[in-house]
Amino acid sequence: MDIPLVLAGLAMGVAASPHCAFMCGAPCAAITSGCKRNTTGFHLGRLLGYMAGGAVASASVSALGAWSQAAPALRPLWTGLHLAFLALGLWWLATGRQPAWMKRDGAVPVRIFGQRGRPWRAGLAGLAWVAWPCGALQGALLLSALASSPQGGALVMAAFAVGSMPALAVAPWAWGRWRAMRGAAASTAEVAMLGFRVAGAGLVLSSGWALTHGLWERFAAWCVS
Repeated sequence: MDIPLVLAGLAMGVAASPHCAFMCGAPCAAITSGCKRNTTGFHLGRLLGYMAGGAVASASVSALGAWSQAAPALRPLWTGLHLAFLALGLWWLATGRQPAWMKRDGAVPVRIFGQRGRPWRAGLAGLAWVAWPCGALQGALLLSALASSPQGGALVMAAFAVGSMPALAVAPWAWGRWRAMRGAAASTAEVAMLGFRVAGAGLVLSSGWALTHGLWERFAAWCVS
């Protein structure tokens, strides 16, 4: 069941691209300083940091699920968590946008000074990027938390990182080319709406499966008996 989550993470990364370019474009430019080695180091570090965050998120929720099986008192907490994920997925699917409480559109004041030819410093900054106060990033971590294993959670976040990477690397050129091909019909809002709806579908599928697969097994056993 991790494939829908990985695809949802990729779609969410693409949907968040305009937001990423606005929120993170200036800090990324300061860190990389126009140096290709710095750029490579930063994006590699960002990818690894996101994958680590996804693995931790998935492992945490998986542990909660295992504990809920061992300790019945924790089952309502596990069920409530998945119901919250299901509600968020339905919201994304219906509206194609983030709920108000997840939006952080204001720029965060930062002072970052990069140095050319220091890819290891850019890589360390990329590793720490998972802590950036971003609603889209937090939404992706919620997706990764539903993966069946830490490896699956890491893949979900890797897909999100890859989907949003062009916005930080070649956003002006890529966006201009895409608008030239699509014409006036292309807009940031349309891309974001489509991406969040795809991500919402993946979240609904995963949470719905987590909440109901035990019921289907019991129903099948009852039918056989």
